[in-house]
Amino acid sequence: MATPLDTRIPPPIWTLGLGVAQWLLAGRPSYRRRPGPARFLAAGAIGTASAVLGIAAVAEFVRRGTTLHPGAPEHASVLVTERVYRFTRNPMYLALTGALVTHAAWLGSARAIPPIAALAGILTAFQILPEERALQERFGEAYASYRRRVPRWLGVPGRPAR
Repeated sequence: MATPLDTRIPPPIWTLGLGVAQWLLAGRPSYRRRPGPARFLAAGAIGTASAVLGIAAVAEFVRRGTTLHPGAPEHASVLVTERVYRFTRNPMYLALTGALVTHAAWLGSARAIPPIAALAGILTAFQILPEERALQERFGEAYASYRRRVPRWLGVPGRPAR
């Protein structure tokens, strides 16, 4: 069960705030200037992949009729383990993290990288771990088995995962 300190700030808000931090750390560059071709292509590819992943993850939740509300993981009505959820247990959070990677590539500044790690840490501590506790309580061995097969963020499915 999530505690009052967990899941308080929705993940998209964290992402937006850390995106602003990236921009500030990068020296507040103008978005009117398009980056060079390599950065433009990198940002486009990463951004597209992140958007597709996020949309596919949300669509699977909608298709299965379970809650999308990140602050109420205990209300999950079904354990979703199909499609993108076969490769990562947290595709929506991976997509949000990908949005910051995209932003860093667009900005072209190494100073925009630390907020990416910060988002991954924040999401793990305040969103993913409470969700894992709630899903374990709600779905028991089915979730434990899924957790052993599928990595939290990225990895090779089917191998022992944390």
